Amino acid sequence: MSVWGLYSFCWGLVLFFILSGLYLYPSISGIVVSLFMFDQLSLFLGLLVFFLGACAIVFNTSEISYETGGYLLLSMGFSVLCFSANHAILFWCFYELSMLPLLYLIFRDSPYSERFLAGWYFSGYLLLTSLPLLLVLIYLSFLNSSYLISIWYHHYLSSWIYCVLAFIFFTKVPLCPFHTWLPIVHAEATSIVSTFLSGYIMKLGLVGVFRFCAYSLNNSFLYYLMLCCILGICFLVAASGELDGKRWLALLSLSHIIVPFMGLFICGWGTDSLIFLFSLGHGLGAGLVFGLLWQYYGVTNTRNWVLLKSGVGSTISLGIMSFSLLSLCSFPPTIQFFSEVYLVSASSHVSSLLVFWVCYLFLGGVIPLLLCGHTLLRVESYEADASVLFNFSVYLMLYIIWCYLIIIVF
Repeated sequence: MSVWGLYSFCWGLVLFFILSGLYLYPSISGIVVSLFMFDQLSLFLGLLVFFLGACAIVFNTSEISYETGGYLLLSMGFSVLCFSANHAILFWCFYELSMLPLLYLIFRDSPYSERFLAGWYFSGYLLLTSLPLLLVLIYLSFLNSSYLISIWYHHYLSSWIYCVLAFIFFTKVPLCPFHTWLPIVHAEATSIVSTFLSGYIMKLGLVGVFRFCAYSLNNSFLYYLMLCCILGICFLVAASGELDGKRWLALLSLSHIIVPFMGLFICGWGTDSLIFLFSLGHGLGAGLVFGLLWQYYGVTNTRNWVLLKSGVGSTISLGIMSFSLLSLCSFPPTIQFFSEVYLVSASSHVSSLLVFWVCYLFLGGVIPLLLCGHTLLRVESYEADASVLFNFSVYLMLYIIWCYLIIIVF
């Protein structure tokens, strides 16, 4: 068959399926409604994927190839489908497919020498939990006589199976002791892959816990939560001595991700919209700082925070860096600020959690502020770099607007 014949045949198939869909629209629409659920979770995280993709791909077409952009779009599309999936097997398929393109891009596009080690770390956690997750979901579907998650009757099933399922999802959040892959992968991945990993891939684990374990995990996980809180403070302390910008941000993300976990298991399931609103803010803030590192790495050829300062060459650059680092401090009026204020008040009845909040809010605010102060003081020059301004300023300023002003929409 000639190339033109193959092209015509493909378009014929497309037209056939479109006409068939129009003819069968009533039955297809019913199937779609049953297989997918559209709630606040899918809204906030879908917006997160859209914002990250709109900025990272559209405004950086000269920095990424068409093939890389195609793989990123695949990951984004499967993630959005995973956020709204109501069918257990479809959820598993979209869950795994959203991570595979990014895993491939780590091997394919990363310029760093340890990319194979990072890729094997990531693929190890991905493959070792993939089959157990599928088997548990099939088992739960058999017990509930349905693959539709929304009609499962969780109260009549053993809690141990949900504990196993929760720990499978904890590897993707990631929570301790499954957190080791994140700093390694972030350090070796390209900047745009790191943006997506920290932006929405970390949220897939939270989605899994929320969808499947919402009615079964409560005070039984309190001791595990305490362990995560202690290690979260340790991650902040470790970040204070980290000079590599991407590893520094990965350690901060390991600490920040404990906040929605605390909201899920302590503050009640009625705060689910607040939890995923915080996830939206965290994803935008992480994407903003990874974009900032991407910009200055192109100027200075280093990820060392001490040397990155030499790349700040204009007043606009100083402003962008200041707002970017302040977004990690939950500086008002960011989304994280309002979410954390509510979560502090909701968990005030547990004294041990108040101790965590004091340490977390102090260290989580001081560490980015110290770095921001170091960047602002004793800058050597204020010469504008037109090429950097053209490539990244609109990209980063859109992130800043969304981080600080999107709360007005909600």
